[in-house]
Amino acid sequence: MYKHILVAVGTSLSESALTTAITRARDCNARLTALHIVDQMPWWAIVTADSNPGDTLDVIEDHARAVTRYASRLIDSAGIDGIARSVTQPLDGTSVGELIAREAKAAGADLIVLGGEADTGWRHGEARLRDVVCSHARCDVLIAAHAAAPLSAEKDVESIEARFAASSGRKDARPSHRQSAPRK
Repeated sequence: MYKHILVAVGTSLSESALTTAITRARDCNARLTALHIVDQMPWWAIVTADSNPGDTLDVIEDHARAVTRYASRLIDSAGIDGIARSVTQPLDGTSVGELIAREAKAAGADLIVLGGEADTGWRHGEARLRDVVCSHARCDVLIAAHAAAPLSAEKDVESIEARFAASSGRKDARPSHRQSAPRK
């Protein structure tokens, strides 16, 4: 029986992980913490920062708020005890996986739930998130099956992208910059 479950939520809003964690928390009458790690230098920031670094940071912050707000709504609608929060990844070389394991330990979590990852081939020598979490965690780790995000989650992401696209009309923005569609 678990008492405190930590679920990692991210750019795909980790629907399968969050749904799995909510179900497990309800079954165990456990507290749930949805944790979003804010990457200060996401892969797309290299391109978008050229147009306006301030806008890029705003988009990163807006995305973090959208992810935590979405997770919080699901937790509240499930009627379980829990919170959603974001933590900024330090620029000291700590990986996302290490940070998830560290936050789980600090929160007293006895189960970490992660979403299933698609192998994109973009790792450039990096270990898979689940492998890093498993090697640093001091509790059980559950990998949820991958599932597509619901339409409401895609709308949250699209509204953030629309805000960023609108900012490209500024005089200091690069006119050739295009925002790509959200990954599915």
